[in-house]
Amino acid sequence: MTEYIECIKCKAKQAYFRKETQDYRCGKCGEIFTLNSEGTPEEKVEKIERIKMPKEQAKEAWKKYCEVLRKRKDKFLRTMKDAMYQMKEGRELIDVYELISKFGISEKNEPVFAIARADISEVIFEKQDTGSGRYKMGEGWNRYAEDINSDVHLPQKVFDVHWERIDGEEPNNRGWGIKDKEIKTKVPIIPVELIPEGDLKNYYILWEVVDWEDLPPPKDPILLKRISENLFAVLGCWDVTELERSVMRGLQ
Repeated sequence: MTEYIECIKCKAKQAYFRKETQDYRCGKCGEIFTLNSEGTPEEKVEKIERIKMPKEQAKEAWKKYCEVLRKRKDKFLRTMKDAMYQMKEGRELIDVYELISKFGISEKNEPVFAIARADISEVIFEKQDTGSGRYKMGEGWNRYAEDINSDVHLPQKVFDVHWERIDGEEPNNRGWGIKDKEIKTKVPIIPVELIPEGDLKNYYILWEVVDWEDLPPPKDPILLKRISENLFAVLGCWDVTELERSVMRGLQ
């Protein structure tokens, strides 16, 4: 049976212990904290690892990749060129596979992080065996090709878990019998000062989800530009305001 303690932020008795990260996470507000040697709660700052490079170094590398791509068409070279371009502009990069794997799943058997295209109001996570899944940009059998192509697919064993099954079902490689196979949540809206140029469908938002099927908490969503299947450039981050949450609640 799960035992709960009082959250150091919202004071709700909804904080549960996470064995994989050896900390407590509040099921109401999403706050993460630890207990020191005296049993006193203290805030835990979990860092999202970012890939960095000095701008001048990245600029020189970008020029080299541009030159070699005049003669070759290899996909990895294009990815490296695009990554160097973003870093020469002073941006940091995030590997979402690594991040999502690091933070794992919650006590509710749900991914801690969600990622979605910036132009949609709701994202679906589809649980897949073994330990994988997909963030779907829309639902239904008749989704547009651009929706399917912009999904974020997670490789096998990103999550070190077999998803919880419906009673009587055994784990398998076809996804049969997965409990709550598809879950969804609202996507944060971008504040006006961070709205990028061009169509929002070319950008993504990454954020921590306290409770799927609910509104995101006001905890630092990150605006991203996609480089490859798993590599994204960081464009900015913000706190979700109560007004933004109200607007999100009414979006379909």
